Amino acid sequence: AGDTRSIEMKAYIGPKRLENLELLSENWTYAIDYGIFGFFSRVLLFLLKIFYHGFNNWGLAILLLTFTIKLIFYPLTQKAFVSGRKMQLLQPQLSEIKEKYKDNSTLQAQETMKLFQKHGTTPLGGCLPTMIQIPVWFALYNVMLYSVELYDSSFLYLKDLTSVDPYGFLPILYTLLMVFQMRMTPMSSSAGGADNEMQQQMKQMMKIMPFLFGIFMFTFPSGLVLYFSLNIFLTAVQQWIIRVQFSEIELAKSTAE
Repeated sequence: AGDTRSIEMKAYIGPKRLENLELLSENWTYAIDYGIFGFFSRVLLFLLKIFYHGFNNWGLAILLLTFTIKLIFYPLTQKAFVSGRKMQLLQPQLSEIKEKYKDNSTLQAQETMKLFQKHGTTPLGGCLPTMIQIPVWFALYNVMLYSVELYDSSFLYLKDLTSVDPYGFLPILYTLLMVFQMRMTPMSSSAGGADNEMQQQMKQMMKIMPFLFGIFMFTFPSGLVLYFSLNIFLTAVQQWIIRVQFSEIELAKSTAE
């Protein structure tokens, strides 16, 4: 009783900018929680800051970041598109294998794998590049939500890139671009009742998917929707380039027995 005890502690009151927190301690930077993909978020924010210092506009910085990421993932996306085109052309041969070995699932699987190995493709070839980019999408989403640098940043008619688009223009644009992009990748048809029914179900899902994603875009930060919109536009352009480079005839030759 009657004793006094002194406790010293640091306190910070101000915007949670990484450069400000780093001056206090490296551990203080974790006050900004970017989630499980925090490393990617910090890398993306670093790149955004570089572009921002060059053009003094966060909207342009996001556009330049989109171009940069697209260039990095270009080889993977190219392989995915080529693999998807090959899978379309291999559908008649796959149907023949299913019909020929319909009573022997083991032999059917072996012959199918041989066909894939022969032509250097796989059903997962078109999905893997997209799966790899998912951490980047989540990381950029967290950057838009938790980076104070982007608060109240304007671009064209947008007053705050960290808030939703007040007029819904970008979500609608994204939906239209997604519809256009999906029409450039028609699903292949195959023989067989069960397979054909599955194909029809997949086609229906592909028709609905752009509108489902469009609804989600109305709830996302406008800066993120800006990224998605330019990204899907560049994807469509890349897809068109690949269609020109790898024509139907060349792919037919590569998949011919």
